[in-house]
Amino acid sequence: MTEMWHFLSSPVSDAATNMAVDEVLLKTATQRRRPLLRIYSWRNPAVSIGYFQKFPRQLEGAREIVRRPTGGGLVHHGQDTTYTVVVPPGHPLSEMSAGDAYCALHKAVAAAMKVETALHSVPAQSPWGAYECFQKPVAGDVVADGKKLAGAAQRRTKWGLLHQGSIAAKLNVEQLKVAFGKTLSVEFEPYHLSDAERKLAESLVREKYSTDVWNRRVR
Repeated sequence: MTEMWHFLSSPVSDAATNMAVDEVLLKTATQRRRPLLRIYSWRNPAVSIGYFQKFPRQLEGAREIVRRPTGGGLVHHGQDTTYTVVVPPGHPLSEMSAGDAYCALHKAVAAAMKVETALHSVPAQSPWGAYECFQKPVAGDVVADGKKLAGAAQRRTKWGLLHQGSIAAKLNVEQLKVAFGKTLSVEFEPYHLSDAERKLAESLVREKYSTDVWNRRVR
């Protein structure tokens, strides 16, 4: 049986806006009642850092730096494909363990890239150094030839599950949609942010994701 999901293709945005929209989508997940797949891109070269990571002072001034609401390592953005899956409470994906949900979603990503998911026990090669997310594959990551090709981080709250993913390749929107659809047996209905969601995102940009209080909270 095919399930219906929402799909949001966001305009190119700055780093703070990209993270703010993800938080808004998480907070409004119960209102939509369906999972949502979002694909978005970055206006300027940027890095996102995990919730618990130290602020990367060595990159300051060279790229936009934003702290994610999820964990994980530092990810360079600009040449990658970024996507988000938001799942409301009570949905089977939300009820899975973190590892099982991670693997289920990465099977769809692997299908889009035509590679297999695997646990890679040897650190993959990365031009960015050991601080980077793509230096250390974990169970369920998409790997090929010893290199990590896609990773993600998750957060679970009373609003639902937030899964933020990065793919180290440029995939077109349809390529990713088709892979998610076939792998997870879902169809998509276009989604657009409401005026209230846009205003909340703008507020989060000003008050959170563009501030030193948030981005430098771990020094």
